[in-house]
Amino acid sequence: MDCTNNNTESCKNKYLNFEELMTTQFRIKDGFSVYRIAKELNRPINTVLNEIRRGTTTQVKQEKKVEVYLADTGEAIYLKNRQNPHRLYKRLECRTFINYVTDRIINSSCPPDACFGNALKTAELDRSQVVCTKTL
Repeated sequence: MDCTNNNTESCKNKYLNFEELMTTQFRIKDGFSVYRIAKELNRPINTVLNEIRRGTTTQVKQEKKVEVYLADTGEAIYLKNRQNPHRLYKRLECRTFINYVTDRIINSSCPPDACFGNALKTAELDRSQVVCTKTL
C-alpha cells in the first residue's frame, strides 16, 4: 500500500494570498460549502474557516443587517494582527536585574545565586522582573 506517486503540495503555516481570498469570496457568494472551497484551493478546511471568520463583516442592505465575507476585510484584519504579535525578549524585560547582577558579580565577586537571593530579599525587584540563576 505504498504510494510512490505523491504529488500533493503541503502549504503549512502559509497565509492565503489575495487571489485565494477573492476566490473564497466568490465561492461563498455562489453558495459553495467551506469544504468544497478548501478542496479547490488545496488548503486545510480549518485555514479557510479561520479566514471566513476573520473576514466576515456586517453590512446594512435595505435596512437589514447581513453577514458578508469580504476578502479585503480579511486581509486587513490579518495584517493588523501581524503588526506586533510577539512579546518582548525576557532579556529586555529584566534589564534592570541583569545589570544589577553583572554589577554585583564584577564589583563584589558575588555568585549568581547570592545576587538572585539578595535582589529578592531586599525587594529591589519584583519576582516577574528576574530570571533564574540557570539563565544567568
